Amino acid sequence: MIADFRPDGDALRYFGVYPALVTDIVDPDRLGRIEVRLPWLGADGDTVRAWATLLSPYADDDQGFEALPAVGTQVVIAFEAGDLRRPYILGSAWNGRESMPEAPAAPNNKRLIRTRSGSLLEFDDTEGAAKVTLSLRSGHQLVLDDASSEVRLTHANGSIVTFTAGGQIEIQANATVEVTASALNVHAPTATFDGLINCTTLIASAGVVSPSYTPGAGNIW
Repeated sequence: MIADFRPDGDALRYFGVYPALVTDIVDPDRLGRIEVRLPWLGADGDTVRAWATLLSPYADDDQGFEALPAVGTQVVIAFEAGDLRRPYILGSAWNGRESMPEAPAAPNNKRLIRTRSGSLLEFDDTEGAAKVTLSLRSGHQLVLDDASSEVRLTHANGSIVTFTAGGQIEIQANATVEVTASALNVHAPTATFDGLINCTTLIASAGVVSPSYTPGAGNIW
């Protein structure tokens, strides 16, 4: 550990920023620290380990933003007052071996977070066509689309629920749609069904109107 490597308080000071490699993320004291090694630190760099405090945009008691770098990830560190025993991780860095999730493009309209499993949260700030997309590698997707004024929820099997700009809700399913509830109330001036309607009991308070009607047991002649 660095405490053993630099026991003297008058040791050489290290100012500026330095690269480091993550070796462990399980802080036994839950202090938000990440263990790193410092390969640039001379002959001892590959063996010296230090628990470095991980900076976060939001950190408070039992709450905050938590995204730990993976073991082997390159991070950028600095030392408090140049003291080698007080390292802080400023952030992670792509280094040529680990590449960016998407190549930069102009204009710079997209911001995204992509995880190891391929889960993606993408913000598209294209003028007049802002869009937020949440998707999984399997094909599940949620899109909030300002260009079409729609909200679309897509299942990997192709089923889609769309909230349209006109206030409609469209459900496209590749299989049966089932509704189970203690009661179901539908309030609409008109309900249209294409195809056959099967029901156990039909109770009409005003009447049943049909161009084709076959009298039978229980029907009104």
